[in-house]
Amino acid sequence: MWINKPGRLNDSIELLGTQTNCMYLLKGEDAMIIGGGMSWIAPDLEQQLNRIDFPPEKIKYIVILHSHFDHCGAVPYIKRKYPDIRIVASNHAKEALAKEKVINMIEATNKEMIAKNSLQKEYQDLNLKIDAINVDYTVEDNDIINLGNGIEVQFMISPGHSKCAIAAYVPSLKAIFPTDATPIIIDSIENLSQPSPQYDFGLYLKSQKRLADCKSELCAFEHNGVVTGKEASQVLKNGTLKTEKYKDLVIELYNKNHDLEKTATDILSYNNKILQEVDIINQDLLMSVIKYEIMSVLRYANISF
Repeated sequence: MWINKPGRLNDSIELLGTQTNCMYLLKGEDAMIIGGGMSWIAPDLEQQLNRIDFPPEKIKYIVILHSHFDHCGAVPYIKRKYPDIRIVASNHAKEALAKEKVINMIEATNKEMIAKNSLQKEYQDLNLKIDAINVDYTVEDNDIINLGNGIEVQFMISPGHSKCAIAAYVPSLKAIFPTDATPIIIDSIENLSQPSPQYDFGLYLKSQKRLADCKSELCAFEHNGVVTGKEASQVLKNGTLKTEKYKDLVIELYNKNHDLEKTATDILSYNNKILQEVDIINQDLLMSVIKYEIMSVLRYANISF
């Protein structure tokens, strides 16, 4: 089953944000927000969090699963709303987010969506400026944060889409939060987004296979919602299959074109539902991302470019 509207998923998990930019509240005795979103969804988050029947002082953590601009832009807003919350990420994410130029880029790309959605007043009223994202606590592979009431969150280093990516898994709920380590759902478990191995194709594929091996009955993406039941496990397996096919497509197109720009253009036209990021980044940046993906595949295949 595919769920793409914010709301209660079960006794322990709430889907927050919007369909295209998702965050999650995971509740045990304490609570954790998983995913860092974008600043433009803060007005929705403000209403959602204020409605939730859970003590604010028990929301102890917010986890950045990777440091791309669309996965950490709402973190400063959350930190101002819950000053004692601890920001959790990988070591690589902490290093990236400590760089002024990275924060400036995150602020700039998030402000594009503020302008696109005419949220300048909300930007001021909710103080949505991104001037720093200071990670308080870093996790390594297989580290666990215990929220109590049987809710333990296990972290898995899952690079490939980015160097800094981690996934979160809650064994007691059979719930996995893969971030962008695998293709996300478009409108069915058979129709998934284009794979996005921006950092390293080999690691991307390896991370996917590891995630697909987890016993999952709830797969919570940070774009386009949640897949539940038996389909949760299947959607991860389908992502691996799609990634293998994408590799073959990239190699075929590059061998025909012998040109990165032309191959990127062909890839973009091949799948006009390339990713939800089509709606949140400009075309120049999108083309740059696709070229990084192509180069990652070509390096994996030992093809010179």
